[in-house]
Amino acid sequence: MKVNQIKFGAFLSYVIIILSNIVNLFFTPFMLRYLGKSEYGLYALIGSFVGYIAVLDFGLGNTIIRYVAKYRAENDKKGEENFLAMSLIIYSAISIVVFLIGFILYFTLPSIFGEALTAMEMDKARIMFIVMLVNLALSLPFNSFSAILSGYEQFVLPRILVLLRIILRTGILFILLSAGYKAIAIVVLDTILNIGMMLITQLYVFMKLKVRVRLYCFDKLLLQEVFTYSFFVFLNMIVDQIYWRLGQVVLGIMAGTAAVAVFAIGIQFAQYYMQFSTAISGLFLPRATQMVVNGASGEEMTDLLIKAGRIQFIILGYILIAFVLFGKQFILLWAGSDYDLAWVIALVVMVPLTVPLFQNIGISILQAKKMHAFRSVMCVCVAIMNMFISLILAKKYGAVGVATGTTLSIVIGNIIILNLYYHFKVGLNIIRFFKELNAGLAPTMLFTAGVGCLTLLISGSTWLILFVRFVLFSITYLIMMWLLGMNNYERDLVSKPLNGILSIIKNKT
Repeated sequence: MKVNQIKFGAFLSYVIIILSNIVNLFFTPFMLRYLGKSEYGLYALIGSFVGYIAVLDFGLGNTIIRYVAKYRAENDKKGEENFLAMSLIIYSAISIVVFLIGFILYFTLPSIFGEALTAMEMDKARIMFIVMLVNLALSLPFNSFSAILSGYEQFVLPRILVLLRIILRTGILFILLSAGYKAIAIVVLDTILNIGMMLITQLYVFMKLKVRVRLYCFDKLLLQEVFTYSFFVFLNMIVDQIYWRLGQVVLGIMAGTAAVAVFAIGIQFAQYYMQFSTAISGLFLPRATQMVVNGASGEEMTDLLIKAGRIQFIILGYILIAFVLFGKQFILLWAGSDYDLAWVIALVVMVPLTVPLFQNIGISILQAKKMHAFRSVMCVCVAIMNMFISLILAKKYGAVGVATGTTLSIVIGNIIILNLYYHFKVGLNIIRFFKELNAGLAPTMLFTAGVGCLTLLISGSTWLILFVRFVLFSITYLIMMWLLGMNNYERDLVSKPLNGILSIIKNKT
């Protein structure tokens, strides 16, 4: 049953990524048109602002997964029950703190956003903030039950609930927005759906898994160990909040909701881009861990980094070149002329982000070697620098200035500093990595980019013309990458599954 849970859970994870991206691509223009630029920007702004309070989770969800799995492996039921009781007490205390902080921030909203928001927008912001705050305060203790499911290697139910939530939310929002409801209705709906999904998860944990929560003693040593483990997870959460939410809050303070809306769309495309890389890198984590345990050398770990990096670079290169060539026309057709700057914002972030994305198997190597603390601390320092740079550039350059601050942070931290650490401290041969990464791939990408530029000579700005250009570019990229870019290992990754499918079809016929 465990194997089925893992395989089907992995399959559902990819279904979620694909479905959520499809829904976002098709439903976001609908939201933009029915909400309007100002209302959509207000929704993104308050969501980002409340998101900063969410970091008070302190990464305890990941900690629960780890310790529940540990107690199950040791068959220590009493230890598990005591740990879960302590976790729920801690989560409940955090939830109260979150609500108190949010209550204080509620009264500071006019002083924070007063210059950028109108009186009507401020009234809506207050209501949305309270609803989101209640949602967050309730979610924190309930998150422990989702973590328990993962600790028990029950991956299917949480993903089915996510899929169900995506489908229900999309259908109900379509009805609400068509009926004239606005951003407040969205946050109320999200809260209701979250509470419903959390209650189902809790019932499953208690009724199906028969998990029990009982406090035998408040173990101070365990508490110290738990917070030490979760600390670096917490640092990464802070970094994510600064990188992907800071810009919207800064623009909300300085430029208003219209600028927030444009910036949010640009960052949304950058986050789509990230998903295609992280989905692949997770497949190499078990191998990286096994190699470290078996004492693999730095050159052997570099081989793994190259192998994974080239596969990611092939996929990311295709997406990035296509977005450079056709992204602006897509956004104009998709969201309207008011959002043409979102293409620039997305590119400013996506181009430098490509390097850490095709290197993110290196993070798995750091974790396997227990050397991830340096990266966590470094990312926090660079994220703080990002905050100050964004504040300075936002005053003069608006949304593009904020995106530039993020870009500079990525270059300094995730490209320069981290690669120096990989090379001189971790023992990875980064010079060889970049040489072998570009072998065959970079020339092929440059050639197909040139062919893609020729497709722009096809006149017109309709969806059909965009589709024709994209198909011509895609066919060229796939053919040239197969003939000139890929090595034998990469071709086998594609050809062997296809040959297996064809042989199955042939045998059945």
